[in-house]
Amino acid sequence: MAQAEFHEVLSVDKDKLFGTITRYEDYPKFVEGCASVNIEKRIPGSVRVQYHISMMSQDIHYTLDHKEDPENGIVEWSLVESNLFKKNDGKWVLKPTGAGKSDVLYAIEVEFKIPVPGFILNRLVKGNLPGMVKSFEKQAKNT
Repeated sequence: MAQAEFHEVLSVDKDKLFGTITRYEDYPKFVEGCASVNIEKRIPGSVRVQYHISMMSQDIHYTLDHKEDPENGIVEWSLVESNLFKKNDGKWVLKPTGAGKSDVLYAIEVEFKIPVPGFILNRLVKGNLPGMVKSFEKQAKNT
């Protein structure tokens, strides 16, 4: 199992960033490795999303249940099913800091069904995290 957190103040409005995070269907446009996204069910405050990603020459499919709280800037998710993950839980927490900036926390905990060497796990979970969060910031600024 691997856990990682990214915490930084980003130069983007909280509501714009929240909107970018919750437009799951746009992820293939700007999230590296994301091939497709399918919204399975959406009700106020809750969304079930199926993701298809390509990572390490492998097609990975997984479905997450997301809970959205726009007022408090929180998006949490938990794994429903996957061909590779045993666990994929996490959250975004966004807080406005004024002047179009947001305090951003991204936390994730993953576990794979197959053994993954620690150095690969750390690179996947921790090494790619800053770039992934920055891609959301860039997308939010461009919308």
